Amino acid sequence: MNSQVALAIPPPSPSPSQTLSGVLARSRLYIAFLEYLKPYIEHVLDEPRAAEEVAQNLLSDTRFLYLLIILSQDAVLKASEDEMRNVYKLIYDKFKEFSIDIEDSIEIILEHDLWKFRQIKENYSNFISMYLDFVMKSPGDAHRYATILIAVMLLLIASLETKSREKLGLIASEINRLTDELELYTLTFIVALEKDKEENKVIATARNLEELKKVLEIE
Repeated sequence: MNSQVALAIPPPSPSPSQTLSGVLARSRLYIAFLEYLKPYIEHVLDEPRAAEEVAQNLLSDTRFLYLLIILSQDAVLKASEDEMRNVYKLIYDKFKEFSIDIEDSIEIILEHDLWKFRQIKENYSNFISMYLDFVMKSPGDAHRYATILIAVMLLLIASLETKSREKLGLIASEINRLTDELELYTLTFIVALEKDKEENKVIATARNLEELKKVLEIE
């Protein structure tokens, strides 16, 4: 796999809510992360439609990726499901205050984060295996997935930085558009992980090499 593409794929733990977690917000690491992101967030605030372009640039920024990886590892250790829900309630309430409908998108992002968070906590080995298989076999899709995650993260942080209804409306439009794709990735991962579980069960009970070849679709 192309090394640039490989570097651009974030670890399986980052999520918008984890990078906004109340626990992390009090840490020096999170403050440093936000400080590094400041010019990018300002760019997204000025032009919400540029979020994807900014995300693409960040995917080639080694320092950003290292900060994200460390922050994400910290989040897995410290964040909880209740904190994740509280973060999204805070964001939802911000949009609701201005009568901007973003409920479906928030639910999609939260569902994605909670599912991934639970897999990392309870099913890590199988989840990592599925995730790496996805990256190796579909580097283009993996890069697109990484772009969506980072773009959504930038938009969510930007939404907390503005009090302009016009800006929030533009941010909501971009989030709504990106979460349509994010939902497809969530479903894809769920199906892939369930398929792996079933195949592992069959492999474990295969009585001979011929049965194993059929399971693995080997000629």
